[in-house]
Amino acid sequence: MLHYRILTLITLLIFALLANAKANPTNSEYHYTNPDHVFRLLLAEIASQRGELNLASEIFLDLAKQIESPLLAERATRLSNYTKNGKIALEASKIWNELDKDSIDAQQVRTEILIVNNKLSEAKPILQKLLLKEKTRASGFLYLNSLLSRVPDKKSVLTLVNELAQPYPKLAEAHFAVAHAALLIKDQKIYEKELVAISQIKPDWEMPILFKGQVLAQENPEKALNFYSEFLNKYPKSNDVRLEYAKLLTNGRKFKEAKSEFIKLVNTANSSAEITTAVGLLSVEIEDYDLAEKYFLLSLKRKPKDNNQIFIYLAKIADKRNQNEAALNWLNKVMSGPHFVESKLLTAEMIAKKESVDKALDFLNMLKVNAPEEKLTIIQSKISFLSRSNRFQEAFQMMQNEDQNFSKSPEFKFDYALIADKLKKYDLMEKVLRDAIRLKPDFAAAYNALGYSFADRNINLEEAKKNIEIALSISPNNHYFLDSMGWLYFRLGKFDSALSFIQKAYDVQADPEIAGHLGEILWAQGKKNEANDIWQSSLQSFPDNEILKETLKRFY
Repeated sequence: MLHYRILTLITLLIFALLANAKANPTNSEYHYTNPDHVFRLLLAEIASQRGELNLASEIFLDLAKQIESPLLAERATRLSNYTKNGKIALEASKIWNELDKDSIDAQQVRTEILIVNNKLSEAKPILQKLLLKEKTRASGFLYLNSLLSRVPDKKSVLTLVNELAQPYPKLAEAHFAVAHAALLIKDQKIYEKELVAISQIKPDWEMPILFKGQVLAQENPEKALNFYSEFLNKYPKSNDVRLEYAKLLTNGRKFKEAKSEFIKLVNTANSSAEITTAVGLLSVEIEDYDLAEKYFLLSLKRKPKDNNQIFIYLAKIADKRNQNEAALNWLNKVMSGPHFVESKLLTAEMIAKKESVDKALDFLNMLKVNAPEEKLTIIQSKISFLSRSNRFQEAFQMMQNEDQNFSKSPEFKFDYALIADKLKKYDLMEKVLRDAIRLKPDFAAAYNALGYSFADRNINLEEAKKNIEIALSISPNNHYFLDSMGWLYFRLGKFDSALSFIQKAYDVQADPEIAGHLGEILWAQGKKNEANDIWQSSLQSFPDNEILKETLKRFY
């Protein structure tokens, strides 16, 4: 089969070469039918098929020079460019350009190779030639931004772009290329000057506005928001800027303002399903489920890339309204694809809520999936159901039975360790957590779990501190990790440090377990009223939390 494919390729290539010979009479057809050349052509193709691309490109280049074939020079160029063999790529692209002087493609590829190899002075005349064409000049300058971003010497890039842009003072794209290059070396003066020039030539052009807005957002999101707002007041039809403005509002959790901007986008003639979906998600965020449903249904009419994701959103809304049957109907529409397992897990949640955990487990047991990660997700869901029902022994038995099937999964081992901890099987828990860390050295949650377990049992406190510090170095704002460090300091009797960490954790997330710890530290400091306030407030939000109830029992 392989020989047939190679011979077919060779036949096609020879026909192409013969056609090229007729188009270029200076090349004799003798070259293309010469047995030695055909043999070497076959050799190059076999090397290419076997993945020996450097050898193939060398043979193609040698043949291209001998028989003056731009087709073979192009083949050698592309192969060597793919393998990042700079020496052959430079020579092959030069030959290709010499043999096909009018090829824009050859000039562009040659330019890219010269730039990648930091030969800007050689690239300059080719770029100047490419920019002479008025029809493609503007796009050419925009292309420069991505092309030159790979060059390490950013000052040389700015010099080159400046020289290329000088003949075109009235072209906004030329000024934009200079502004982009100036920003790379943080030359604020040139950057601002070029943006001013663009605003005078093409004031409603959205690309430089988005560019400046993204730069401002990195420094100060509020400045970026004000900048976008001012532009939109002048040019309200600038949908790309409005979209970026709405996204930035969302990132700042200004959901009502963001929703208003997204709705403006939805009402435009060319609004997409993705924008309509974004409005639906924002409506969910502010708990306006009627509006969310309206926009998700509209998204379906606009033919989104992923119907299944919208079905899941609609199912969640129905579930919020306690419309169990409607929710299940939406979920049943997800028949396959990346959201299939997610839809089934949500279905199981609804079965557990309406009927029983055992019915939900039966439903999950009937699911047939092949991918290991999907199997793990289903097991994790079963464990969650059992744990929430305090059926830890059953959960442990399930994990024990599956252990061999997931011996290389750090996530499985982490869950296994948590169940072992619930049953006070501490030796097993420690072993499995260490296995998880060995399999995944940056597994922050595993480091934290090991450290917290030691701290909670008031043992191995130095090792506990070391593990929690590693977890925090990976994820410094994780509220569980902050809580663990606070609890460790509490065990060490350093109440002020303990309060500092746990208060920060509670500010990030008012979790009932963290509330339990925070109250306990306040109580130890003699602040009993404050401790009681924290506990009672958390108990109102989480009346069934076992850890919180156990904490209160110890003090009252």
